[in-house]
Amino acid sequence: MKECDKWMRQVKPNTHDYANMAFFRSEIYKGMHNIELCKYWLAVSAICDIRNAVMDQASLWSLANMLSREGNLERSNRYVEYSWNCTQRYNTHLRSWLISPVLGVISDTYKTNLRKANYQLKSLIVAVSLLSVFLLASYIYVCHKKRQLSRARNELKTINRKLESLNSKLSGKNEELSSLNTKLSETNRLKDEYIGKFLSACSEYIDKIDNYRIKINRKIKANQMSDLMKMTSSDQLKQDEIKELFDNFDSVFLNIFPNFVTDFNLLLQPQNRITPPSKTQLTTDLRIFALIRLGIEESSRIAEFLRYSPNSIYNYRARIKNKALCNRDEFEQKVKEIGMDM
Repeated sequence: MKECDKWMRQVKPNTHDYANMAFFRSEIYKGMHNIELCKYWLAVSAICDIRNAVMDQASLWSLANMLSREGNLERSNRYVEYSWNCTQRYNTHLRSWLISPVLGVISDTYKTNLRKANYQLKSLIVAVSLLSVFLLASYIYVCHKKRQLSRARNELKTINRKLESLNSKLSGKNEELSSLNTKLSETNRLKDEYIGKFLSACSEYIDKIDNYRIKINRKIKANQMSDLMKMTSSDQLKQDEIKELFDNFDSVFLNIFPNFVTDFNLLLQPQNRITPPSKTQLTTDLRIFALIRLGIEESSRIAEFLRYSPNSIYNYRARIKNKALCNRDEFEQKVKEIGMDM
């Protein structure tokens, strides 16, 4: 190595002598088992040969031989092919004889690798074919499932629309049922109030009849026929009973619906609102619509209770509806809803 260092200092770079020095320096590193520096100086020697148009290129085919052993076949093949062409031009049988084994090894190795590559390529083609078939089957399966999913989604939308329609109808029915329950509760409350008042009125009326019987019996026993005749010929008793009946009705109704008069007047035009004679009494107009509020709508039944003709009751109702703020056809329905939120 010392002698080689002296030689390297004596020759100029990029010359044929420098190529010879680099080749022998690579042989020294080869003997020292320093493969990397061996390849480096072979490459330096080969570059100098090429730059100086030297056809006898021992460095390049030696480097190709080392690369072929390392498995770098593509680069090795290019180097040895270039070196072989140069050898053919130079026509050196010795160099051809030296390069031929290397070229054969490279060729055999290349063919072996080519066969392996072909085998791997065939395997990959088979794998890709199988994968393509699998992907095609998967695509067909996915498309089939998508169609099924689309049909199921459409069916679900139809079912949801039907369900929404049924829910809407059910909600309407629930509202109707709630309204009916409210009305039923109101009816039960009115029934309880009026049953109690009716029983009390019946008891009082029985007491009055009994007292009247006692008075008549006393008059008969005292032979006071003239007084008895006066008592039975006058209709004052009837008028008094009717007045008491109306007073009881007004009292009970206003006890159940304390805001009836106020709410009723809110349905009328301001100039046509009704002012009752007292807080515990109703006018005939108010009694008619009070009975309607209680569910008695037939003019004949109202007339029978109030001692009027059906035609008079009809005229009363028509006159009041003409004074309403709302549509006259809706007036009585609004009267029926008075006190519903109590």
